[in-house]
Amino acid sequence: MMSQQARKTRKALFGLAVVATLPLFAACGGSAGTGEGAAGEVEDSSIILNTITGLEPQFQQYADAYMEAFPDRKVEVRSTTDDAAEYAQGLATARLSGELPDVFFNVDFLADTLATNNVTLDLTEGLKDGKLGDLDADSFLPQFVGQYRPIDNPDAITGLPVSADSVGLYYNKTAFEKAGVTEYPEADWTWDDMYRVAEEIQTNSGGSITGLAAPLKDGSEQIVFGPVIEAFGGSVYDPETNKSGIGQPEALKAWELLLSAYGTASGPYTTTTDDPSLKFDSGNVAMAIASRGAAPGLKETMPDDNWDVQVLPTIDGNSTAGGGSYGLSIAQTSENQDAAWAFLSWFYDTDAGMKVAQEVGGVIPPTDDGIDNGTWKDGTPPPANIEIFGESARTAVLLTQMPGSSSSTLTEATKKATQEVLLNGKSIEEAFGEAEQTVNDAIEKQSK
Repeated sequence: MMSQQARKTRKALFGLAVVATLPLFAACGGSAGTGEGAAGEVEDSSIILNTITGLEPQFQQYADAYMEAFPDRKVEVRSTTDDAAEYAQGLATARLSGELPDVFFNVDFLADTLATNNVTLDLTEGLKDGKLGDLDADSFLPQFVGQYRPIDNPDAITGLPVSADSVGLYYNKTAFEKAGVTEYPEADWTWDDMYRVAEEIQTNSGGSITGLAAPLKDGSEQIVFGPVIEAFGGSVYDPETNKSGIGQPEALKAWELLLSAYGTASGPYTTTTDDPSLKFDSGNVAMAIASRGAAPGLKETMPDDNWDVQVLPTIDGNSTAGGGSYGLSIAQTSENQDAAWAFLSWFYDTDAGMKVAQEVGGVIPPTDDGIDNGTWKDGTPPPANIEIFGESARTAVLLTQMPGSSSSTLTEATKKATQEVLLNGKSIEEAFGEAEQTVNDAIEKQSK
């Protein structure tokens, strides 16, 4: 339930392809038709736009709107696979054979790999030279752009985020009322407040209502545990030391907090993560951490419940809202880079492509202008408090860039450590100390 572009796991950001089936609206084409700046005249106006299979219908609507705005231009949409490893390998192979698409889907956890393989163009100079019209690098939320800065070359920008995807705290007032609790989440809540109220709900209801959907479903959700570790002063990965800190004292505080939810604020730990009764849309869960993209689906599955959303609680005054993104990149070898820039200039315009993306893809524009003036918050409630996702995006702690495939090792290591603690009684210090060593061994291997 993380997003309309939902992930089953972090690697399944390629599962972010659950696409809205809203019709393309003709008004978008008209708003983009002025064609100023980089969206003006280009010599070769044809480009190939490549994406993952699940997002192909959505990207086709973007291409159709662009070609309606500029009838003399052509965008051919292609798709390959929804498997992250296969997608990255496919682009690397196309780079060697000289067959890269002009513009293509990128994603936070693959950005460094694609840059290392010389697949992506460094967009820095183009942004400085006005290739994106009135937008430049500073127009985007810095942490989201930061996901497309290579670890070994942080001054470069190899992709631009499409959506400022971040999480908030959903709460079901109907479930609260059934448990006799009317203290709803507030913007100044801490995690202690959230746990306290969740425990009260479970106690009052005799366990028939779950106070809080478990923050960690199986231990692999970096979008949740990463911000909590950072809020305590730790780090998932420190590029300066080239080490993971998931077993350090600050991180151990985070793991203790997160795992303590089971059986108190949340239901008991179970390896059956798809149990429908433990999901927010069952109506039996009072609170859950999820992104803005969950809202459209909840409107359909919970039409009779009174639910809303609030910013995620803080720890020591620090935001714990996680986030991530997918983006668009230009191929380093594209022979139609001017046409590629022209498409991006249209796409990132709040009144043009971003307007389509908000309606078709449910995105929150990754710019201050888009957050303040976009249409993403114009829908009818619930949730009434949808604007909190703009605040969450601006303070979001994003998925950590890690060398090579070490992020995959992190996912498996934290999942294993969680199970060792909750199922086998191993101490948090020992379990996550072993996980840290496993991840650091993988990082060292990647660095050789």
